[in-house]
Amino acid sequence: MVPVIINPNFYQIPLPQVNVFIIKVPSGLILIDTGPAGSKAPIFDAIKSIGLHPADIKHIIVTHSHYDHSGSLADIISEVNATVYMHPVDAKLVKQGIAYRFKSKTLSKIVDVLTLGSLIKFPRLNIKPVQQITPVKDGDWIPDSTGLRVIYAPGHSRGQIALYYPNHKGIVMAADVAENIERLKLTPAYHDLHKCLSTISNLARMDFNIALFSHGEPILNDASKIFKEAFGFD
Repeated sequence: MVPVIINPNFYQIPLPQVNVFIIKVPSGLILIDTGPAGSKAPIFDAIKSIGLHPADIKHIIVTHSHYDHSGSLADIISEVNATVYMHPVDAKLVKQGIAYRFKSKTLSKIVDVLTLGSLIKFPRLNIKPVQQITPVKDGDWIPDSTGLRVIYAPGHSRGQIALYYPNHKGIVMAADVAENIERLKLTPAYHDLHKCLSTISNLARMDFNIALFSHGEPILNDASKIFKEAFGFD
């Protein structure tokens, strides 16, 4: 995978199903999301292709529990000495090896009964569990003010976070709050539509020049203005 240079410290790695991101900060590299299972090798190859070293990954942010974001976390963390950060709601799922929660509590309970502690695992619903996760909340900085500010962004999942990088006139990593495939729009899959719209409203009130997405192309100029126009906010 050929990384896309967002700026000299910020790179987008386009995997087949999702984009992940690498940021250089004084304390090392930050990896945002890990792709589905099997993504460790292409991520590490992409990092090496831009003259960086996977061993320098010191921070891993998982924006939410879904398999295309958390699926390779266990494999990557087994090879690097990094701190993992998630919102505690979705971190609880990853610790159990759960990638996805259905809107139906009954259906989610059935999956739990079948898979937790058993050899039965469902693709896209189960991942390798990771226990050591540092919880973060809205307004926290990862690892500090030289890195990224956490934006609690529920809707697509209950424990999703977006991220704000203050340099270069502001960069928002929107995770699955929205997607920019053909046009900027709400991510079609969501756990709670009302919370999705509230999260979009919160982002649209921010001032940022660049927007990055887990799915779709980056917006490299006037991103907050484009957000406002796309979603009908003044």
